[in-house]
Amino acid sequence: MKPQKKIAAMMLAAALTAAPMTGAWASEYATVKGGGLNLRETASLEARVLGQYPTGTWIEILEKGDEWSKVKVNGKNGFMMSKYLSANTAASTMYVRTNTGIGLNLRKGPSMDAEIITSYPIGTAVSVMKKGSGWYQVQVGENTGYMSSKFLSASKAPSYTKPVETPYTAKLKNINGGSIVNFRLYPGMKTKVLDELKVGTEVTVLEEGVNWSKVQLSDGRTGYVSTYFLVK
Repeated sequence: MKPQKKIAAMMLAAALTAAPMTGAWASEYATVKGGGLNLRETASLEARVLGQYPTGTWIEILEKGDEWSKVKVNGKNGFMMSKYLSANTAASTMYVRTNTGIGLNLRKGPSMDAEIITSYPIGTAVSVMKKGSGWYQVQVGENTGYMSSKFLSASKAPSYTKPVETPYTAKLKNINGGSIVNFRLYPGMKTKVLDELKVGTEVTVLEEGVNWSKVQLSDGRTGYVSTYFLVK
C-alpha cells in the first residue's frame, strides 16, 4: 500500500474507533432522570465534568448513542450517559388553563426562545408525552411540541363563553366612540387581532359570555369580540 493511502486508512480507522455515537439524528429533547447527572467534556467517566443537572432538566440531544449521547444544556455542549435520559411515558390528558384567557403557545423546544408552532385557547385538551422542569412535551392533534407546564391543568378550565340556543344576528358598535371593533382569535384583550371590523357590521353570535362572545362573519370566519360591542 502506498504511504499516502496507508496514512488515510489509519486515520479513518482511528476516527471510527474513537466515535462513541451510533449515528447522528435530528435534534430532540429528553429530561434527566435518576438524580443529578454529570455533563462531561467527552464520552467517558474519566472526562472533565462541565456541570451537574437535577432530575427534570431539559436536555437537547444532538447525537444519540447506546451508552453516551452528545447533548446541549444551558448553552453547554458535552456528553451524558444515555440511560439517565428519559424516554416518552404513557400519555395523560391535561388542559390549557391560563389566568388571562390568552391562548397558550406550542413551541418547538422547551424554552421561551423556541419557535412558536401555533397557539391554543383555554380549555384545549393536550396529550402530555413527557414532563420536565417548567415544560411538558405534548401532542395536540397532529402537532407535537412543548408547552409551559404552569399553564396546564389536570382539570378543565371554565369556558369564557357558552353556546347560544339559537345563533342570532347582531351589529357591532364601539362604546368608546371608535369606528372599528377588533375581531380576535381568542377571548382576551391581549390575544391576536384577526381583523378590524367597521362599526355596523353584522355578525352571527354563536356563543355568549359576560365579557366576550364568539361570532361568525359573513365570509365564514369565526372569532371573538367584546360582548359590550354587540347590539341585538
